[in-house]
Amino acid sequence: MVISKGKDRVSKTDTYLNCAEVFAYRSTCLKRKYGAVIVKNDVVISTGYNGSPRGMENCCDTGECPRIVRNMHQGDGYAMCKAVHAEANALLNCSREQTVGADLYLTGVNPEDGSVHKAKPCPLCARHIIQAGIRNVYLRQSDNANDFTVIPATELEWYKAE
Repeated sequence: MVISKGKDRVSKTDTYLNCAEVFAYRSTCLKRKYGAVIVKNDVVISTGYNGSPRGMENCCDTGECPRIVRNMHQGDGYAMCKAVHAEANALLNCSREQTVGADLYLTGVNPEDGSVHKAKPCPLCARHIIQAGIRNVYLRQSDNANDFTVIPATELEWYKAE
């Protein structure tokens, strides 16, 4: 989390990424906590975090992640994952009219120690982001101020050419 010191002020980008980080802590995922915030014209229009669909059993409750048990890494085994991704949850709360031209801010957190995980949308979420008309995606890279990457949505990795 980027915080202000003295008379310094946190930048708007870090403020929105901080918001995404706060929502990440609501995640029910044991492997990686993600939070997403969609902003348009300097107004937060939606938020999301990764977790099981509303009312469904989640990994926090069972204490076990099927991907961790099988030692799967980022990008592997999404079909056995119970979570809806943070980006998808944020997009599900909006109409396309709201998301066209908006920006999405994404922060990932490692559950073990609360350190920042270099955020990156999976290819399926990238497709959803592009389809929703999101303009840019801001990805937090560390706990340091102004340490983020900005990627135009249309340049996200939206499929694997394997």
